[in-house]
This record gives sequence, C-alpha cells and structure tokens, in this order.
Amino acid sequence: MKILLYSSVFWPSLGGVETITATLAENIVRLGQECIVVTETASEQEDNRSYRVVRQPKLRERFELTRQCDLVHSNGASIAMFPFAKLNNKPFIWTHNGYQVSCVDGLGWVDGEPAPMTPLPSLIYHLKKKGLIHFLREFIKLGIRRYVAAQVDLNIAATEWVAKRQPLKNQIVSYTPYPLNQFKLSKSKLSKKYDFIYVGRLVSEKGVPDLINAFHLLLSSPNGRGKKLAIVGEGNIKPDLEKLVAKLKITDNVFFLGSQYGKDLLEIMAQSQIAVVPSVWEEPMGGVALELLAAGKNIIVSEFGGHAECVGNAGLKFKNGDYQSLYECMIKLMTDESLAKEQLENASLQVKLFDEMNLTKKYVDIYQSLLNHKPIQKNI
Repeated sequence: MKILLYSSVFWPSLGGVETITATLAENIVRLGQECIVVTETASEQEDNRSYRVVRQPKLRERFELTRQCDLVHSNGASIAMFPFAKLNNKPFIWTHNGYQVSCVDGLGWVDGEPAPMTPLPSLIYHLKKKGLIHFLREFIKLGIRRYVAAQVDLNIAATEWVAKRQPLKNQIVSYTPYPLNQFKLSKSKLSKKYDFIYVGRLVSEKGVPDLINAFHLLLSSPNGRGKKLAIVGEGNIKPDLEKLVAKLKITDNVFFLGSQYGKDLLEIMAQSQIAVVPSVWEEPMGGVALELLAAGKNIIVSEFGGHAECVGNAGLKFKNGDYQSLYECMIKLMTDESLAKEQLENASLQVKLFDEMNLTKKYVDIYQSLLNHKPIQKNI
C-alpha cells in the first residue's frame, strides 16, 4: 500500500498532531508499507526520514500525489486533501483529534473561558463575541467541515471521549500512536528533586493556576511542608503564573524550568515523583498523560476529557477546575503508599494498551479493510 498521510502542521513545528503524524508515518514504513507525508509547514532543513515529506505542494502536485497513492488519511482538522481524493476516486479517512466538526473554535475554549461544544450554541456564542462577519465566515467553514465529515469513507475519533462529544456518521474509535518507549528511559533511579511535575504548554486551558493553588494548600498542610513543584513548558500565561507564585509566597518551592526536550526532559522526569495534568478544558487525547505514565510516574489528571480515558485506573482524577479536589488527590498519593504502588503497577499494563506499533498495525488493518471493501470494527 501507498498511503498519503496529511498533517497541516509538522516538524519543525512541535505538538501532539505533529508527533502522532511522525510516529504513524515511521511505523507504517516499518510495517512494509509506503507513506508520503504532505504538510503546510515549511522548513529549510532537509527531511532525513524513512518516508518522503512534501511541504506546501501546489494544486497540481496535490492532485498528482493523490493519484499515485492508494488512500488519503488526514490526521487532524483539515480537509485540504479531500477534493483531491474525490477527484482521484481514492478512499479518504479523517482522524479527529479535536472537536472541529462540533464547534467553531474546535476546542470548547475561547479567550481563557469555556465555550459551547455543539454547532448552534457555538455559532451564537461567536456571533455575540466577535460579530456578524466572523459569524458568517465561521458558519460557512463549520458547515463545510460537517458536510465533509458526512461524505468521507471513514471518520476516526482519537478517543471514546471525542466520539461521544462528536457523534458522526460512519465513525470508529482508534487510538493514535505516541512514541512512548523513549519515556521509559526516565525510570532510572535518580534521586528525587521534585515532588510534583507538570509538563505542557502554559496556556489558560491547561489549568496550571489550579495546580499552583492546590500546591499552595498542600504546602500549608502538615504533610506538604517543603515540597517542590517543577513546571516544564512555555506559554503566554507564564508571567501571570509567576505573579501568582510570588503572590502566594511560594517562589522557593515552585520551579519554572522552561521548555525541555530529549535527555534533559527525561532527566527532569526521572527526578520527579508525582505528575499532574490539570487541564480545565476537555482534552481530546491524553498524550502527555501517557508519556508520564510510561516514565513511571504516579499521576493525577482532570476527570473530563481524553486524559482520564487514557490513564484508566492507573491514576487519580479530580473535577476539572476544582483545585480543592486536586489538593485532596495530591495529599492522597503522597500519604497512601499502597495506593501509589498499586497505581504504578496498573500503569505498566495501561501503557501496553498504547503500544505504538500495535496501534499502527490497527491503522494499517483499517487501510486494508477499506481498500478491500471489508467491514471495519466499530471500536479498534
């Protein structure tokens, strides 16, 4: 098979969709199939990969690339390759890593606050917030996305949570592969420098202020004195977070470590005890949570969204946005050694469910079933 895998964003851009696309493409090739990645992300650096990467192709080249492939798989919100698949009579698969068919913003989160996650309320919300011109433009775009979702050969929801939030015709659930093996290296027995760790972007929907407020409560408790929190990442609310830490007078206990990658990130993870993923919004997928589980961390995640689904019974959950509930989970994991041990044992089993090669094989099976006109299981 020759698969055209489309991702609007790709390396050197960094993010979940970029990581999934690279992992999927590499493993498709390892399984003996051919893969071409098409992206809108420009790069002056050479793509030294096991698969071909085509950046910002012209319309004629898009048509020709589609003609040469057996199947088109769009990973993410874009429908850029759908017309070319139709013109060439090629099967088109659309993986949904967010809520772009349900709401205008695709997130259910706008300007630091929750937003409606169903079509009509979302459109009305954006009409009131940004005016008629914006409303008309987004009305057309949302309508096109919903039309395409009804016409594609297969919709794939990245999690059960996405499928529930975005019920579509002809849809299955298939987890997207993350390169988790590299994070297992951080299980090395380094001395613990941080009691808690957050890894991710510093943006409003990620709930880091709730983590800081919960950590402040913890420091005031008998069991929490002197504990340390590492915050790994960058983002537009970092100055506000630093001000909050200063206001709460906990600057000696909270460490902003900036963006970290590769060996440096693995070392920081190895030096940390408990991971917290405190997202306020409903994360579609739990990639960061899985990476932290693979790294051998006890973990706490918010209960509504893909993180809780991916963590399963290997972590504690708290209500999104409720820092008192988060504080209680932090205390519980710190003081209940048997619970912490049990969850680490569960984590090993949970991570196996997300083995990147096994998940890629399931995608390859989906491709082959479509090309051979065979029925596809509802949940893969």
